[in-house]
Amino acid sequence: MATGKATPEKTQLAREQQKKDAEALHENKAKAATDPPEPAPDTKEKSPNSGSLSPNQWIAIGGVGVSFLGIYYKREELMAMSKPVFDKFKTPKPASEPAPEPTSVKPKPARNTRPRGLKKMI
Repeated sequence: MATGKATPEKTQLAREQQKKDAEALHENKAKAATDPPEPAPDTKEKSPNSGSLSPNQWIAIGGVGVSFLGIYYKREELMAMSKPVFDKFKTPKPASEPAPEPTSVKPKPARNTRPRGLKKMI
């Protein structure tokens, strides 16, 4: 019986607290609307990394640069390796004279001369 009474009391207290919170929030919004906005603090001098890259980004840029330098210095070797591969696709092979057909050692089978078809068989 006591729990039946305690539950509605807790619910009523919670509703009252919500109403108080809503009124306080409404008052704060009204106050904020009438007050002039405060100027934003200048953070350019406080932040040491404003506009610069992080160390990980510098490492990534350096890695890409080293890769490009390696390719630049090995370009002749890479071109020499790739030239035969790409030449296959660019130029067709010259047409050589057709090879003579080898002579057949086996005789061709004789042609079957019997008449074909149902009418001819009867």
